[in-house]
Amino acid sequence: MDGFNKRETMMLTTRDEVQTITARLYALGAGILAKTGALPWFGPQLRIMDDCCKIALYGSSGRTDTSPLYTATGETPGEALADAAAFVAAMPDLETAQLHAHMKLIAACLDKGRANGIPEAYLTPLAATVAAISANLLPPPDASAQP
Repeated sequence: MDGFNKRETMMLTTRDEVQTITARLYALGAGILAKTGALPWFGPQLRIMDDCCKIALYGSSGRTDTSPLYTATGETPGEALADAAAFVAAMPDLETAQLHAHMKLIAACLDKGRANGIPEAYLTPLAATVAAISANLLPPPDASAQP
């Protein structure tokens, strides 16, 4: 056991455990693909350190930023995998993500138009589109909650 500290000794894994961890990492990558519609820059990357385990989850290759979307942590690989799975499960579905991306582009277009002095008459239809999309994203108000 020379060269191993107590934590490293506790984290030794069997071939079956490694295969299970690998399968769960592939499942995380597939989950990100399903939620974003694009392959991530890199597959999920597991790092096992003395005091914790971390899994870096990356976004699609269409992004210009290659930093991780999220870094899951835990004391064990299982805890880090559970944290990563919870993050992926909480991501919006593909349709909602695409709608949000569309709204951000329209809002950026409005901001740029205003910054460049474009007359409001040209920007109003875009603003109305953003308002309509936003109204459809929000659930209708609960009539029973009204005073």
